[in-house]
This record gives sequence, C-alpha cells and structure tokens, in this order.
Amino acid sequence: MSIRKTRKQKELIYSELRVAGGVNLFVQPQIVTKIINGLQWCCDKRGLRIYDYCILPDKILLLANTAWGNLNEVLESYKAFSSKAVMLILRRGRSDLKRSWMLTVFQEHGPAGRPEGIHIWEDEMFTQPVFKQNEIDELSVTIHKKPVVLGLVQKPEHYLNSSAHPANPLQGWIVEATDPWS
Repeated sequence: MSIRKTRKQKELIYSELRVAGGVNLFVQPQIVTKIINGLQWCCDKRGLRIYDYCILPDKILLLANTAWGNLNEVLESYKAFSSKAVMLILRRGRSDLKRSWMLTVFQEHGPAGRPEGIHIWEDEMFTQPVFKQNEIDELSVTIHKKPVVLGLVQKPEHYLNSSAHPANPLQGWIVEATDPWS
C-alpha cells in the first residue's frame, strides 16, 4: 500500500458555500451553532485554516486554506457533515410550516437517487485562488461588509457570525496573519 502525499496549499482560497434553493437557513441559533461547531472541527481535525469568514442567512463566505491536504476535499466533507446535522435538527424539531417547506426545497435540490433529501448545499462551490496581498485585503473587506450591504447590521463589527466581530464564535480558530506565504 502506497502512502499518498498531498501538497500543502500556500495560496488562500475565497469560497462561497451556498444553501440550496437560497433558503435562509442560518437564522436559527441551533443550526448556526451546529454550523460553527463543524467549522471548528474542520480547523482542529482536518487542518482548515480560516483567515476571514461570514455566515450569512443563506451562505458561508470563507477566505481559507489548509495546513495539510486539499481545501476542496475538506469543504466537501464539511458540507456532508453539516447537511446531515442540519437535516436531523429540522426533522426532530417541531413540525411547523417554517421547517416543512425547507425540507421540500432540500429534497428537490438533493442528489439524484437519494430520496431522503439530506442535501442542504448547492452542488457547486464557488472557489477562487488568491495570491496577491491587495486581493486578499479586498476580499477580506468584502467578506466583512457583506452583512452591511445586505442590511443586516449598520457596521461589520456588529454582525456576530463574522470574523469582523470582536467576540465571533470562531475567535480561537481564526488565523491572524493574512499573508499566506508566512
């Protein structure tokens, strides 16, 4: 059996993980907590290095790379874990109209041949490698200002589920330096 080595990614990657059907899923505290716990697990166990992030109601914006392995593989496994965890929350929660329509949307957007509909994410992830420091800085500002642009808060530092907030939930897992070559 041969050991497969994967090259450490030095460049940062800007990624958008979008919820299927544009559902505003990340407004329920229990679901947001599960999403954050999954990101923390990926940082701790899978080598995910988050430089900036923002969890919006219908997507997650990340500026990240990995300490080892491939970022796309880490994010795909994160999507699989979080889909299962969120679907368990939705199915075990109170049955009301707010949640039942979400299950229908996720079943419609689920992978073919899997009727259980455990797929909360769009299949395609938007990813863009970033090499230059000025591009990194621009994307960081864009990520931080997104909740302001959407009208969720007045200032970026007021949005809790963002690296712009001084007491954000991923505080201990954020990489402070934005220079990917250090």
